[in-house]
Amino acid sequence: MDPATEVERSLDAEPADTSPADTPPAGTPAAQPGSATPAGDAAASGTPVAEPRHAPRARRGALTALVVAAAVIGLGLAGFVQHVVATELHARFWQGWSVAAGRLDESSAAFARQVDRGGSDLLRAESLQAVFTPALIPDADAAAFGDDVDRLRDALASDPAGPVASDTGLIGTDRFAFPWERYAEIARLFELVPDRHAAADRADEAASELGDVRTAVHEASDGIFDTAFEQAEAQLAAYPAATNRARLDLQYRLDGDFLTSAPDGTAPVLTELAQMVEALRVSHEAEQARRADPSYGVRGEIEAFAASLSNGVALDFAWAYEVAGKPSDGWFAGTADFAMDGDEWSLITLSFSIADAWRDPDAEAVVVHEVGHTQVTRDACRAIFDGPEFAGTDHEMWATAWAIGMGYDRPGAGIQAYGRPTDAQIAAASACR
Repeated sequence: MDPATEVERSLDAEPADTSPADTPPAGTPAAQPGSATPAGDAAASGTPVAEPRHAPRARRGALTALVVAAAVIGLGLAGFVQHVVATELHARFWQGWSVAAGRLDESSAAFARQVDRGGSDLLRAESLQAVFTPALIPDADAAAFGDDVDRLRDALASDPAGPVASDTGLIGTDRFAFPWERYAEIARLFELVPDRHAAADRADEAASELGDVRTAVHEASDGIFDTAFEQAEAQLAAYPAATNRARLDLQYRLDGDFLTSAPDGTAPVLTELAQMVEALRVSHEAEQARRADPSYGVRGEIEAFAASLSNGVALDFAWAYEVAGKPSDGWFAGTADFAMDGDEWSLITLSFSIADAWRDPDAEAVVVHEVGHTQVTRDACRAIFDGPEFAGTDHEMWATAWAIGMGYDRPGAGIQAYGRPTDAQIAAASACR
């Protein structure tokens, strides 16, 4: 550089601040424009210097990591809270669902029991209907009973539950589920719970209605038997000529004595009652026909005589040409049918010859002998018959002794056929009066 030029620049330049703080020590080289100054020197001289670039990046990385960690923790905490809330809320709805579903199960089971019992009631009622007879059940009563049976049949055919919403795929409370799955099931339960309660209400109502119908059928069945027994008792007066056996059988049944092993209030009992009434009617008609026969005049007199000696033993009569193997030609014959352990009843069969020769004392004695047989059905006389004189076995000697004691000491009393009883036997039988 030209020295002159250097001098001019020096003269033209502004006076430099020569304060001690800014004046570099002697011997210190001046910094060249654009040259780098060591950091230590810059600090010593007060000259501002930029910090290194890697420090801000490290702080930003750490901050980012903290934010991410906080976010993860926050999300995890929020997820846990959501899980707890969803599980708790779902458990409450599930409890309501359990109550509703359990109630429907109980109501359905109660209706099923009513249906099962109602089915038995229907079979019993139909079996009763099958044996109705006009003699026992008037048409009006039969029609009213039929209406009750029809209502029972309709009630049994009903389906009270109807369609219910499907509960397939429910999660329940025993397995893990995400919150959104719990919330989705809560929405389903919100519909299922009232649906099940409504179905239970229908089942309860149907069970109650079926119970009422069953009660009506039970009462109608009882009424049928009341009517049947009333009608049967009326038949006793309607058929006065019926045999004593037919009348006794029916009267025993009306008094509550069972002639069948079937339970009371069932079709077999009604059938038995109907059969007894029919037997009463048939015997009445047969007896009327028998009494209409011209030969009945004397026979009726003989039957009345026998009945007057029977001491209350009910007697029925039959007549035949041949009795006990003996024909009417040349013989007076008779038999007495009775049950030692039965009631006080007997069927006496007499030969035609007795009526033909009724004024013959031996014919009369045969009749007394047969009446004597019937007396062992009486408790007082049974005790004598079972005593030492007859040992409960010698029926013919008993009947003969009884006839002799009644004043018929004749061959026809049984002496000719069976021999004469001992005096002790006659005395014993004579106590039976």
